[in-house]
Amino acid sequence: MTLKLYTRPDCSLCDKAQALLAEGGFGSTYELVDIETDLELLERYGNQIPVLFNPETGEKLAWPFTASQVRDLVDD
Repeated sequence: MTLKLYTRPDCSLCDKAQALLAEGGFGSTYELVDIETDLELLERYGNQIPVLFNPETGEKLAWPFTASQVRDLVDD
């Protein structure tokens, strides 16, 4: 399974989310998606990023989230 981490350039919260994912052992379980390259994503997530999305279940986590919440998102 590959989660999607919706981000945008120069986003310090996105950097924190990526660090949390790496520290929690989730570094290889997600792909970065720059919302500024997709108008629909930009309209949907705008100022809500970072958002971690599980495409298999449709569930998502908005920042701030914890490693435990990510584990639950992966395990669902």
